[in-house]
Amino acid sequence: MDVYANYGITIPNGKYAGEVTTTCPQCSHTRKKKTDKCLSINLDKRVWRCNHCEWRGALKTEREQKVYVRPIWKNKTQLSEKLVKWFEKRAISQKTLLHALISEGREYMPQTQKEVNTAQFNYFKDGVLINVKYRDAEKNFKLYKDAELIFYNLDGIKDKKECYIVEGEMDALSLMESGFMNVVSVPNGANLNTNNLAYLDNCIDYFAGMDLIHLAVDNDIAGRKLRDELADRFGKYRTDYIEFKDCKDANDCLQKYGINGIIESVGKPIKFPLEGIYTINDISNEIDDMYTNGLDKGLNLGIDGFDLSIVKGYITTITGIPSHGKSDWLDNMCLHARINGNWSGAFYSPENKPTQLHFSKMARKLIGKYWDGSNRINDVELRLAKEYLDKKMWFLKPEKDFKLTSILNMVRELQQRYGIDYFVIDAWNKLEHKDNDTYTVGKNLDELGMFCEDNHIHSFLVAHPTKMPKENGIYEVPTLYNIAGSSNFYNKTDNGICVYRDFQKGITTVYRQKIKFDHWGVEGFSEYTYDIPSKRYFANGVPDNTNWITKLQVQPKIEFSMPINNNFLTIIDEEDPF
Repeated sequence: MDVYANYGITIPNGKYAGEVTTTCPQCSHTRKKKTDKCLSINLDKRVWRCNHCEWRGALKTEREQKVYVRPIWKNKTQLSEKLVKWFEKRAISQKTLLHALISEGREYMPQTQKEVNTAQFNYFKDGVLINVKYRDAEKNFKLYKDAELIFYNLDGIKDKKECYIVEGEMDALSLMESGFMNVVSVPNGANLNTNNLAYLDNCIDYFAGMDLIHLAVDNDIAGRKLRDELADRFGKYRTDYIEFKDCKDANDCLQKYGINGIIESVGKPIKFPLEGIYTINDISNEIDDMYTNGLDKGLNLGIDGFDLSIVKGYITTITGIPSHGKSDWLDNMCLHARINGNWSGAFYSPENKPTQLHFSKMARKLIGKYWDGSNRINDVELRLAKEYLDKKMWFLKPEKDFKLTSILNMVRELQQRYGIDYFVIDAWNKLEHKDNDTYTVGKNLDELGMFCEDNHIHSFLVAHPTKMPKENGIYEVPTLYNIAGSSNFYNKTDNGICVYRDFQKGITTVYRQKIKFDHWGVEGFSEYTYDIPSKRYFANGVPDNTNWITKLQVQPKIEFSMPINNNFLTIIDEEDPF
């Protein structure tokens, strides 16, 4: 585990959270006032900054101990003349190729099912070869098998205060050609659906001390989606974006306008719009994207009869009489989000303590068996459930206080580091509130709503109703207006759900009492049979005993092979060296 002592930092005794000051191991010993506490440390964020020498840093986060395969670097960067000419046609000089340690060789490509000549983009981290991307004449790509996914040219931004992020290696070379060496490229391009940002998780520490990050990805729908996701992770307060004139990307700009075109574009970074202040021109691209792709209908959870899709940036409030299954239904929704959308999230859920008990409920839903008894989850299934939820669900237990702002700060850190999609507050009354009047509740819900919008994340909020009246011994169905504290729970939430259980009939009814936009779903209700031992909800009374984990869509594996660092021996086209 990375600790402050590794950096020569001494934390005052008894301090575990909040902000503290101490002497700086970089400069205090050189100053007249050697005991001056010039190093400011945020123990919650695990970052520090010296107010005197500007030394900054962050503790490294523990990561899953996954074993990666590393290619062998043989330092064979002698390039054939035809390969050099191919790059020159794309305005990349041999000097830049040598700086970037581009190599070439024959390689088996699974797309063509044969061995062909390839250009090889070598991915280094701290001077060690971590991965290789191969490109053939037909613009097919592959990465080295089982290697760690990192940014391309990662060493080029080490210890820098600002950097540029592009969408491909050719774009990175284009910026290098123009004199911008502090540039990295994402290794896997952009995707219209879900971007795999594992490379950011693996390299997040490189960006911890940066003041400014320029997003220079492709100016198309997929690129703009990636741009927004990266801005969400890094924080828009320290990001801007670059558009390369009338070109799609940096290499197009370099070929069309030369180095001056790159310099001119980079010199005109565009700030993300001010919060709450927009013009039509500011959101012109977003309007075009929505026109092309349609309205954002969010994630369909795939729950039978439950007509509500979940969209990031909004709040879903869940209410219901105690013991009627609010938390159980919410767990059901979150597990379906994992299965159908590969969503990950964080839980502030004191109502489900201890955490191992909360996990046992989820495991029962996932596997479709009981925690004990005759139909008990076996050892293999238990391990499978743990692996399936690990690094996909985080559990929050703040040490400092239980205020909404503290919870949101933890969620922000998780999202920036791991890219979570939602978070749960279960329940509202478990937060530390100064008051519970209408004004305070409204103010807190505004804070929650702005956080979700700014960070493009969904919030599930569980809130208890006041004591409901009975008729003939049966409780009335609560609404959002009945939530203790304020009618603002109806006014300020985007989706509203009530979970109501008829214990005599064994039926749980889930009411969709408010849906902000009709393209998300339809208000109404659905009835389910609730199986207590497995914690599952059955639509139409039809049991579902399948193992839900098997429903995870497995992506087709791409074949890889060991790199061969031979020179280009065969040229497919005399005009093109591949």
